[in-house]
Amino acid sequence: MRPSTTPILPPTTAIQAPGTNQSRAVGLPEPSYTVLKFMESFCLLSAACGMVGNGLVLWFLGFRIRRNHFTVYILNLAAADFGYLLCIAVETVQYLMQFNVGVQFGIFLFLDLFMYGTGLYLLTAISIERCLSVLSPIWCRTHRPKHLSAVVSGLLWALSLLLNALGYVLCTVHPSPRACRRLLIAIGALDFLVCAPLMLFFSLTLFLRVKCSSQPFQTGRLFIVIMLTILLFLIFAVPLSVLIFLDFLGHKFLYSPEIGFVLSCVNSTLNPIIYFLVGSYRDRKFRLTLRLAFQRAFQDSADDRDERETRDTITMSS
Repeated sequence: MRPSTTPILPPTTAIQAPGTNQSRAVGLPEPSYTVLKFMESFCLLSAACGMVGNGLVLWFLGFRIRRNHFTVYILNLAAADFGYLLCIAVETVQYLMQFNVGVQFGIFLFLDLFMYGTGLYLLTAISIERCLSVLSPIWCRTHRPKHLSAVVSGLLWALSLLLNALGYVLCTVHPSPRACRRLLIAIGALDFLVCAPLMLFFSLTLFLRVKCSSQPFQTGRLFIVIMLTILLFLIFAVPLSVLIFLDFLGHKFLYSPEIGFVLSCVNSTLNPIIYFLVGSYRDRKFRLTLRLAFQRAFQDSADDRDERETRDTITMSS
């Protein structure tokens, strides 16, 4: 959220801080302080719950559950969600306590946009790779590099860091309104016009391939996790990119992009809940431990086949 009266952006493209009494465009009514206060409080509560959930995902995937090449992406996504929610929580507390943090606000804004961009790029990579793994399973099994997921995740973290660091320098440290505006429009176009359509295209291709094909596919729970995660991201998180992109182009709306930040906060909070519910599906009494629920949610059908083949081999040898 936007807790400071010192914007990170130049005046012509600034995202106005909530709680300030300035209308952001001629003819727009001034935002209600009560509404902004409610949005901030809701976002803080959501961020607190989301940090607990994503922290559990990080713990179990990092130390308690065997990872496959898709759960490497999920682990990085949980780290991005946790970092995003942490920055949002700090900004929100600063706003609610009415701290005058100045440049510190710009740092936290840079960090939460960095985490948001990383999550977007990771989900785009997940949707592309999952689709390719279903369309060309033999190639993925025989030619896919072993550490591809880790390498791609690292490159996407670096890309998001580079873009947002440039934005922080050009818009805050050494302000250059023209260069700042161009860079922010380019980042918005990358997020809204490139990554989101790619994510949607490959997700729909995967869904139609699995559901409309005459051949039965053993997708496993991981397929459901990925599809639900991408769907909720498109519903709750992409509006932030849309609203910021429109704001940079001069199309301003009341409570924009505050609404986008609240929705993206909800999205990051919902991801661990999706993992648990999918892992607990068909367990009527929900007696599964968190570790077992996450393990079932992230288990790929290929992992199931490998485990069965290993057990069969051991049994035959015995």
